Amino acid sequence: MQQKLRLFTYFRSSTSHRIRIVLNLKEIDYEPKFINLLQSEHKSEDHSQELPNQAVPALHLPDGTILIESMAIAEYLDEVYPEKKLLPQDPVLKAKVRGFCELINSGMHPYQNLIMFEWIEKYVEKFDRVEFVQNVLKSEFQTLEKLLLQNHGKYSFGDEITLADCFLVPQVMGAIARFKLDINLFPTIQEVYNNLKDLPSFYKAQPDQQPDFK
Repeated sequence: MQQKLRLFTYFRSSTSHRIRIVLNLKEIDYEPKFINLLQSEHKSEDHSQELPNQAVPALHLPDGTILIESMAIAEYLDEVYPEKKLLPQDPVLKAKVRGFCELINSGMHPYQNLIMFEWIEKYVEKFDRVEFVQNVLKSEFQTLEKLLLQNHGKYSFGDEITLADCFLVPQVMGAIARFKLDINLFPTIQEVYNNLKDLPSFYKAQPDQQPDFK
């Protein structure tokens, strides 16, 4: 019987990156299961039962339950492992943190997703992935910058790490590495990102620290 949590992950997946950070912050022992998205392993028959939505991350619990989607997984972990809470107790602040996470999760991530690219390229002959994502990200990063100006301290929401930080760092790191976004255009984001990225729980979760990094 499976004893540990098992995380189906891919080093470059920003949604998986979020959950790796959460697991590290909460010091939860887990078993990583590496899925190569570029080789379409997430769509293979071998993983059809393990990945019901053909995507990572997926979290397998010891009792066989499978959780999907990073926001749902993160909230589950925060409720079941409450020692280091990532969602504030205050209802208004909690809603603000969730809104920040959803801006990244729903308003930004879909436009840089491999599935999105594959669909667009079926219908558009000339499609520059980097240029397309840069245009989307610049607009959405402006919104993130405004939100951080209103709420930030050392981190995204004050001086305590929240779930917002677990979503922000993978988004910024991916935008810089994959889509050449000039983060200097967003000084508040850059400041908060720099305060977070080298903390042990964040550093251990980053793509180039993963065993499947290539």
